[in-house]
Amino acid sequence: MGLRSDLDGLRVRMPGTDTVYLIDQGKKRGIPNPQVYNALFRTWDNIHLDIDIDAITTGKVIDVNAILYKILSDPSVFLYEYGTRRLIKSPAVMDRYQFDSNRIYVFPSIVFPDGPEITKTGRPD
Repeated sequence: MGLRSDLDGLRVRMPGTDTVYLIDQGKKRGIPNPQVYNALFRTWDNIHLDIDIDAITTGKVIDVNAILYKILSDPSVFLYEYGTRRLIKSPAVMDRYQFDSNRIYVFPSIVFPDGPEITKTGRPD
């Protein structure tokens, strides 16, 4: 198995199976159910089926309580899961991961511990 950071942001699935994975920090992370998927991503289109998923290192499954959020006074968007927040570095990164900007919770103020930023832009060749 190996890390595939070049695929970060892609959603992948083995043909003939239902489990969708997000490639994040080079690892495949299972998306536990359609509710979590719909809470984070804008479409079920463009899920890649031609990736050798078994060759990608397995990471932690996406938290069933994961959300996208921002603070009212700050344009920064974060992915919150497992008790930490991860900055989504730019609109290009939001687009690469196909995060749904209509699903962003807006809070007046909040403090969560920081996790690693989500920074990958661009599509692999």
